[in-house]
Amino acid sequence: MSKTSTLVDPLNPLTPEFLQDPYPTYRQLREEAPIFWSDKSKYWLITRYEDVHSILKDMSYEKQLQRWKQVNPMVKMIPEVSKLMGTRAKWMLNMNPPDHTRLRGLVNRAFTPKMVNEMRPHIQEIADYIIDRLQDKEEFDLVADFAFPLPVVVIAEMLGVPREDREQFKLWSHALTDTLEPEPNIEKMKQANKATEELYEYLRPLVSERRKNPKNDLITALAAAEEEGKKLTEDELLANCVLILVAGHETTVNLIGNAVRTLLQHQDQLDLLKANPDLIGSAIGEVLRFESPVQTTRRLAGETLELNGTKINEGDMLVLLLGAANRDPAQYENPDTFDIQRDTKKHMAYGHGIHHCLGSSLADAEAQIAVGTLFKRLPNLRLLDQKIEIRTPFALRGAKKLMVAPK
Repeated sequence: MSKTSTLVDPLNPLTPEFLQDPYPTYRQLREEAPIFWSDKSKYWLITRYEDVHSILKDMSYEKQLQRWKQVNPMVKMIPEVSKLMGTRAKWMLNMNPPDHTRLRGLVNRAFTPKMVNEMRPHIQEIADYIIDRLQDKEEFDLVADFAFPLPVVVIAEMLGVPREDREQFKLWSHALTDTLEPEPNIEKMKQANKATEELYEYLRPLVSERRKNPKNDLITALAAAEEEGKKLTEDELLANCVLILVAGHETTVNLIGNAVRTLLQHQDQLDLLKANPDLIGSAIGEVLRFESPVQTTRRLAGETLELNGTKINEGDMLVLLLGAANRDPAQYENPDTFDIQRDTKKHMAYGHGIHHCLGSSLADAEAQIAVGTLFKRLPNLRLLDQKIEIRTPFALRGAKKLMVAPK
């Protein structure tokens, strides 16, 4: 397949129509150009489940940000962008083995299923506490008043930072995630660098304090984590605390919001869940497939490769459209139908391979408890008449605002 197509790159520029409903475009790409070269942006768009799955497990496709052609010219010219790329290169999410293997092994020891299971009762307490304060309101914003505070309190408490600083975390986090579009934006990258520097200054005294006076929190566990005599350096620890803070709540906010919105828009499936509360795990899995809170991930061809007869040159960027893979009819029958009894164990919302989301079990637990409790406590919850706008960046899919009435 040559690098030509009559189709237009839907990510450059992003249109409000595509943001609102990308799935018809995904379908067209899968059917007409599943391995699509964007002449404008100089990257490949990958939409089929089989291709996305194979790339994510193939170590020939790398994560080295420093080599991305789209960013390098700016790195040479703009100090803030260069610094941002340097700090993000320390995120384990952006590393290749063996550095990724070492860092993930260290962080994994402080982020176990046992920790998640022990947190479930406390997550339940937080959900009930928030709902107690919402149940008598005439209406409220499901995103700002419920989907946001629950995961940010959880991750703040896990890290050992005060929950009262959550609004500041929201500002920092949004500044960082605003740079996740495939097309780099210089001003947004400058703001992301500023937010990173402020987060470092915020976290550095906490790390120092935990080294002297350990507590039962994630920063202490990361500071103490050791494997084969190797520990996290301070820069690695700070960088990955920033990663955990952002990844630990941004995507879960969208997951909870998407779950409530989708269930309220599919009354038959909501009724089924209310009649069978044990389906909550399956329901969240179907939301992850149907309205993936993470729509894209990126890889770099570490060498010249072939993908289903298409030549991928060394250094080419590939934008993997997870939301498209999760709606592939070759993987899921009637993929545009929302079915909470569907087997979704192989969905791509958390990625695949060595970079599979480290916090997936925590996100699942938070969403199951939040959504299950919400509909149990507020069985008459309903969407108010409104135009639901989808937020940016496109990579993280969720509603900006979701007005609901509890009665």
